[in-house]
Amino acid sequence: MEKVSTFETLPDEMILHVCQYLRGGEILHSFFNLNSRLNSAITDFCHHVNLKNLTYKQFKFVTLQIVPQIGGSIRSFVFNARWESIMFTQQSSIFSRLKLCFIFPQLHTLILTGFVDAQLNLFLDKITDFFQLVKLDIRSAQVCNSYDSLKVILGANNNRLKSVLFEDDSTQFILTSTRDEEAVSYPNIEELTVSLKTDKTLGSLFILVPNITRLHVDVDELSSASKRTLENVPSLVHLKDFQLRSLDMQWSLDEIAYILSKMPSIQRLVLDISTQDKHVVHGEKFIQVLPSTLIEIHLFIMYYLSTSGSETDTILSTWPSYIRVIRLPHESNRYGVIHTVPCDLFSMFIPAYVASSMMAGSKYTRKVQYLKICDKQCSSDINLILQHFHQIRTLTIGSSYNSQKITSQSNQPIVLHLPHLKRFNVNGIYEIFHLVEAAPNLDYLKIDLNSFNMALDDISTCELLQKRIVNLEITNIQEIDSIPLGIISRQFSNLRDLSLCVEKSTVFIDSLILAVLSMWKDKNLRSFHIKGSLTYDVSKNLSQWLINYNNLDSGDSFHVEYDSKWIVVWYQ
Repeated sequence: MEKVSTFETLPDEMILHVCQYLRGGEILHSFFNLNSRLNSAITDFCHHVNLKNLTYKQFKFVTLQIVPQIGGSIRSFVFNARWESIMFTQQSSIFSRLKLCFIFPQLHTLILTGFVDAQLNLFLDKITDFFQLVKLDIRSAQVCNSYDSLKVILGANNNRLKSVLFEDDSTQFILTSTRDEEAVSYPNIEELTVSLKTDKTLGSLFILVPNITRLHVDVDELSSASKRTLENVPSLVHLKDFQLRSLDMQWSLDEIAYILSKMPSIQRLVLDISTQDKHVVHGEKFIQVLPSTLIEIHLFIMYYLSTSGSETDTILSTWPSYIRVIRLPHESNRYGVIHTVPCDLFSMFIPAYVASSMMAGSKYTRKVQYLKICDKQCSSDINLILQHFHQIRTLTIGSSYNSQKITSQSNQPIVLHLPHLKRFNVNGIYEIFHLVEAAPNLDYLKIDLNSFNMALDDISTCELLQKRIVNLEITNIQEIDSIPLGIISRQFSNLRDLSLCVEKSTVFIDSLILAVLSMWKDKNLRSFHIKGSLTYDVSKNLSQWLINYNNLDSGDSFHVEYDSKWIVVWYQ
């Protein structure tokens, strides 16, 4: 009689509950093809595949043995740039013998992460003849930012894409004016989220996507010639949903009006902008430029006015009752923030000076998942703001102003609740105990070395970090000897990925690589990334050097890359 394990007696609901504590790739590696019942239970993980956070050996097994078996049922796939050299160079690999469209015939969504320079455009040469692939999601990519590069992306998969999304931390494209004879369009694109660093106009973008229905754009710069260069650009007659974020330039009401005039069918408008034009925050004047088709509006406007305090009060009192706005003033009263209620933003950049003015239970915080607190700030500012945000998954605090320890300036007790926070980025020097304590699911920490050393000196903070942090990235390293590697290797037992950013180009990192390999030799470190310079001899044959000096088994047991001053070692 066949013996049944205790695990197999559990109902499917319990098995799937266990799977909630595992990554998608770990589920495939652990359960696929053990038996038909488990294959049925994990069907959804075979449709939506993300192999992030596997060890090198696990990754090779899943990609070369499991993915070819489930490729025909995969609907979405996450692909990291680092994997390309592994998947496509193996002589016996199916990826080196067949076109990707034959391996993934049902692929609908492709998520690409970590691509740099021209690497993305070269990879897109492989993305052809997918009949179902219509969505491309690009994350953490610093690729070629030219006009031609964006055209290659929009035209990928034989112009079959309908949706292209770039995350906030990806490339800002540089678009210039387009002469009529050079005009090219991609009528296939219906949704686009993109960042532009343009010194000319949005006109080029409007020409590229004439049939767009949903356009979310970040703009870093816009010249005074923007209105003139938009004059001959066709209207976006299909556009229903437009979002503009532009915090590093000052918008006038005329500029906003001219852009909106090119959107005759718009129904949803989101403006997350800065202004020095009093007409932008004058409710009666602002509503005059809104299209009559508009159904939904969300505003988050940082204003800097030269008017007196009383005149500013008068201007901000002009908003009609059907557009409810809240004002978060700076103590000077000449600048601050006005926002609608509700204010439906997925990500938000918020100045620290609004900390004491935010109203309890603010509706505009309910959907925010990415939050960055800007400008000069202290711990009490941060806590006062964070008490309103319970859904955030990524938090960035700090600024270039904070090069010395800044602690709380208030004794007011503040209870924080950050149950969804997974990633925490710390720029400058801060006490982080209360933030870490409030985030039971935090596992990724990116932190300035000085701030990290301060956290290690505090027993309570150090104990929390030891329990929670799986991925640690330390920035602003000036000297190798200043890194507390011994403490990290002894006390951070849950650490799987380590990243160290050495700022000085004159500091060679050869000895640092050897130290990391030696200290984590018998531990569970999955990968490490180090930014810095290698000596010439080491850079010539890095893989063999690692084998010679660290008793690594062979090139088959680890993967190493050195590109753009970053060395990546992926092993186990």
